[in-house]
Amino acid sequence: MPPTDIERRLCEATARGDRDGQIAAVAGEDMYLAVPQQGQDPLPVYDDPVAGGKCIPVLTRGMLPPWQPQQFFDRVSVEELAQDWPNGKWHLAVNPGTPCAAYLAATAAHRAVWLQARGQFGVRPGGLLSTHAAGPLHGPLAQGLACGAPIAVHHSVPWNELGTVFLDHASDAQTLRDQWSVTDPATWQQRLDQLLGGQFVPAGTEEALRARAAGTQDAPKDAVREGDDAEPAAARKEDDGEAGDTDVPELVTRYEERFRADGLLPAGGEVVSLVALDLAHAVNLVRWGLGARLCAPPQAEQAVLRVGAQAREVYGSWDEFAAGYALGRMLAFDNGWFGAPYAEALHVHRVLTQDPASPWRGLAFA
Repeated sequence: MPPTDIERRLCEATARGDRDGQIAAVAGEDMYLAVPQQGQDPLPVYDDPVAGGKCIPVLTRGMLPPWQPQQFFDRVSVEELAQDWPNGKWHLAVNPGTPCAAYLAATAAHRAVWLQARGQFGVRPGGLLSTHAAGPLHGPLAQGLACGAPIAVHHSVPWNELGTVFLDHASDAQTLRDQWSVTDPATWQQRLDQLLGGQFVPAGTEEALRARAAGTQDAPKDAVREGDDAEPAAARKEDDGEAGDTDVPELVTRYEERFRADGLLPAGGEVVSLVALDLAHAVNLVRWGLGARLCAPPQAEQAVLRVGAQAREVYGSWDEFAAGYALGRMLAFDNGWFGAPYAEALHVHRVLTQDPASPWRGLAFA
């Protein structure tokens, strides 16, 4: 079975001998070129008997090998390959030696066709649900990974993957550095612990939501959380009237009213907690950490299992988790504007709650 939809389309085109279909299958997609290790040639050119000559091999995402600590891949597109191709006599070998292989001639005329296809199909957009057929599909690990599905959908990468890359080694490391101030395993672990502790959501609002959900008004007053000075700037948002007040802020009730109108909450429904946002980020901090080689698969799996367990302690269903994630994201990035962040969150919510292939439809929450 092809791992993802990209390989399925490529296999189908190869099976029917459709060269244009092969190019169309990869035209808008990221492909991966192995980064040479010390002492290796800059380009991994090899002689391929199927192509009958020299080839440069690339892999589609679903064909990337399992995680290895010193094996890295750069993302490339057909556009970049067409523009930088070193020798018109060589072929491009896509997934060589696999059932999803395609061997594409790369003369100047052929590369012009690549560019034409890229222009026709464009770049793979964000907001798509993708599943890796070889990844976890059932059980606690899949449930934990599904908590990170909104961010996976935002980037159109498989939701159930703990592997070689999230986007690619360089991008994953840059995301951790720029958005989370993570540069080494120690700071990665620190941020993970903070996310698992719900330390990046507004504390006063979180207390008010939990007090309301419990039917009480005696929740503790707002307190300074440990690690606030290390929060990503985009995650540090103050709610009007929050400090020292256990009433749910008016901004929250405005969002809940809109959520009910747009189907993010049922009639009369309320958000019970914001920690879904931190838990979703925790899953993807793990995935970025794997890509940046700041953690290894056993450590990553244990962290994702913890995410799933903590989600089940707070929420009773994927619908509750989804509403908590959406509200947390709105307080962090939209702040009452109902602008582009709201539209994006609404799209992701509908994908994950309505698509029959979504883990939020197919996986039991408890």
